[in-house]
Amino acid sequence: MKKIIFPVLFGIFLVFPVSAATVSFLVIETGLSDETGDRQHSGLWESGLLDVFFEAGHIVSNAPIMRLDSKPPEKFPEEAIFELENALEGGVEYFIIALLEYPEKGELKPRNVVLRIFRSTTLEMIYEGQYADNRPRTIREDFDSLKRAARGLVSYIK
Repeated sequence: MKKIIFPVLFGIFLVFPVSAATVSFLVIETGLSDETGDRQHSGLWESGLLDVFFEAGHIVSNAPIMRLDSKPPEKFPEEAIFELENALEGGVEYFIIALLEYPEKGELKPRNVVLRIFRSTTLEMIYEGQYADNRPRTIREDFDSLKRAARGLVSYIK
């Protein structure tokens, strides 16, 4: 019986391919001046995205958080091209941008987050969604909430 079970189990693992996509993330802050210090929610988004995709079995990397004066008019910001080129050198298949729109009043939380998934080689945008949750919460509750939003992105990666 043992002689049969091992080959059957081994065959099952060969039939179902296990693959992981390589995904790189870039968090972009908008609406903040250069004098404004680091924002905790930018780091939370970066950590949350990395955690969720790593837990889903993907190979993840990230670019340093970028700050722009205003929301870029194009879907893929020109300022992100250098980071995409670096990611392509590492063999990245998908590039995800989290565009955090901070109110100009100096509030700590972004008022809106735009999430975009691109195929890195063609820059085809395969998903765009928005996340806005401005209810007062603890940092832990905010982190759990944004991780739930990030889990929704995993299904777009093949």
